[in-house]
Amino acid sequence: MTCATASATTMLVPDFPYSYDRWLSHPAGLGSLPAAMHGTEVAVIGGGMSGLTAAYELLRLGLSPVLYEAEQLGGRMRSIPFPGNPEYKAEMGAMRFPVSARSLFHYIDLLGVSTRPFPNPLAPATASTLIDLNGGQDRARTAGELPGVYQEVADAWDKALQERADLGTLRDAIQRRDVTTLKTVWNALVKEFDDQSFYGFLATSSTFQSFRHREIFGQVGFGTGGWDTDFPNSVLEILRVVV
Repeated sequence: MTCATASATTMLVPDFPYSYDRWLSHPAGLGSLPAAMHGTEVAVIGGGMSGLTAAYELLRLGLSPVLYEAEQLGGRMRSIPFPGNPEYKAEMGAMRFPVSARSLFHYIDLLGVSTRPFPNPLAPATASTLIDLNGGQDRARTAGELPGVYQEVADAWDKALQERADLGTLRDAIQRRDVTTLKTVWNALVKEFDDQSFYGFLATSSTFQSFRHREIFGQVGFGTGGWDTDFPNSVLEILRVVV
C-alpha cells in the first residue's frame, strides 16, 4: 500500500480536520524549548504507538523521555507468532490502516516499514470472496460476479450517502483540503442526524425502502462485513467511518 496523493487530507474524522502531515514534516519541527530544559526527564506512560511516537518527538525536542510499559512494547501494533506455527502470525488489533492516516504513514516511512494492500472483500488483493447468507453461498472475485441483488444494495447505499450525506461534496473538500466547505457540510449533518440511528437513516432513505435490501446490507454490509450490530448506533459514527 502506498500513501495517498499529496493533495489528500490526513484525517480519520471530519470533526477536526487538520493537516497533521504538513505539520509533522515541517523543517522547523514540532517546536523548540529553551536550552536550559534540554535533558529534562519526561514520563511517558505506555509503550504503544502513541507512547513511542511521543517519546520520539520528545527526544527530538531535546528532552529525555522515560517510557513506562507494563508488558511489551508495541501495544496493539504487535504481531505475535503462533507457538506451533511461527511462520503464521496473529495481529493484536492493528492490521489495516486507511491511506488517509498520513500522520501514521509519516512514522511508518521514517522506520522504513513496508506495507501492502489489505485483502478486503472483493478487493484486488483478495483471491476470492465467499458470501454465505441464509444457507446460500456465492463466491466471487469482483462485485460484478455476484447476483444482481448485491449490486442493488450497493447502489442503494451509495445513493443514500450522496442524497442524504452529500458525500460527493465532502470527498471533494477533503481532497482539496477545503476545511471551510468540509466543516460547513459536516456541521449541518451533525445537526440533522445527531439523534438518528444507523438503521433509522437507512429505513428513512428513499433508496432503502426494501426490507430485503436492508437485511442484506446488515448481514453482508460494505467493505469488511455486515453492520447489523451497529444499526442501533448513531449514524454519525458510521458517516465518520465512511469519510
